[in-house]
Amino acid sequence: MSQRVAIAVRNASVSNRYSRIPEVPEWFYSFVPFKIATGGSSALVSLYLLELGGSASTVGMAFALASLASMLGALFWGRLSDRTLRRKPFILLGFASVPLFLPLMVLSKTPAQLIAVNTAYAFFLASTLSVPIALVLRSLRKHRWDYGIGKFNEISGWGWAFGLLIGFGLSKYLTVPQLFIAFAIMGAPSVVMAQRMIREVPVYINRGAIRAFGNYVVEKARYFPSFMLHTNFSLPSNLRGFYLALLFFWIAAGLYFPQMPVLLTGEGYGREVVYLALIANSAVSAFNYTRVGNAMGNKEAILRKGLVLRAGAFVAAMTAVTLQEVMLPLVFVSYILAGYSWTFIGLSSTSIVGEKAGEKEKGSAMGTYNVVSSAGYIAGSAIGGPLVSTVGFSATFGLGLALIWGSVALLRRK
Repeated sequence: MSQRVAIAVRNASVSNRYSRIPEVPEWFYSFVPFKIATGGSSALVSLYLLELGGSASTVGMAFALASLASMLGALFWGRLSDRTLRRKPFILLGFASVPLFLPLMVLSKTPAQLIAVNTAYAFFLASTLSVPIALVLRSLRKHRWDYGIGKFNEISGWGWAFGLLIGFGLSKYLTVPQLFIAFAIMGAPSVVMAQRMIREVPVYINRGAIRAFGNYVVEKARYFPSFMLHTNFSLPSNLRGFYLALLFFWIAAGLYFPQMPVLLTGEGYGREVVYLALIANSAVSAFNYTRVGNAMGNKEAILRKGLVLRAGAFVAAMTAVTLQEVMLPLVFVSYILAGYSWTFIGLSSTSIVGEKAGEKEKGSAMGTYNVVSSAGYIAGSAIGGPLVSTVGFSATFGLGLALIWGSVALLRRK
């Protein structure tokens, strides 16, 4: 009897030891070609709009409409997925949108046509934002959800960064339309891989019971939110000041990200420089993510630190506009600070929502977080272009800087 007990204890110990080994579902890697294609092509819409005769206002409007379509699409596809209890068809739809819509962008002959195609593209692409997270939760045990979502975003983030690196290399030899076609081809394997790797198992996800996950790797400015699981909204009294501070931050982000490629292009720098700046931004975020995630202490202090670093990015951008002779180094400093700051901001802000919201309000509080983030970015993108066209880059970035300090002031007062 004692021998059987000893064997059972030993087996249980072995089982527990192996159960702690994190597993990565095979289907995570079906997102790699897709992320390479979307990451590599992320800079092309701005560049092509400018080639077609667009302006800073045109670029800002394109980003605003794409972000709005992405937000609405994430809600639409997520809710439809919940209603049908299907995940795989929506992921396949998002993957297929890459080889379908990128060639359509090549056929666009005016900025208006390109904006229309890009807006439709963002809506269909949004099926890969909300739906995969539910599939991650189904693929792993509950105590590994944090790890699973983090790993999924890490793999996706590095795919995105690698796509930017490929774009940098190819931009020396290919035109923008040719780059669109190249990335359309690169994204196509994801459709085949997902069809083979993803096993559809109908499952109901109680979204209101899911805690907020702060597992962003890269600040993907064109596709907000990074995930949207919740469609109910609430304004807990202890989070209202935080949401306002968050709104200021995202408006500032909308003033910054769409217009930086416009600044570089207007000063005569080519596609290679734009790609290199985006690579620096993405890589520093990815490298810093794990370190910040493992050292989360006072989350409010971490968030304020991230905002101060983001303020530094705006100061560097404003100085670059003023000091033309050192513009390029300062632009890279600005992009690096923006990427570095994002890991502090993204991780801490989602964690704060999860901790401050009541147990019954976590889901709806996260939904509000997503909507505030998206609405702020859409507003910043929409007004950033006209501001640049009328008052210039310095004043536009100056407004962004003021909004960042407004966020810091709100958090300190709170």
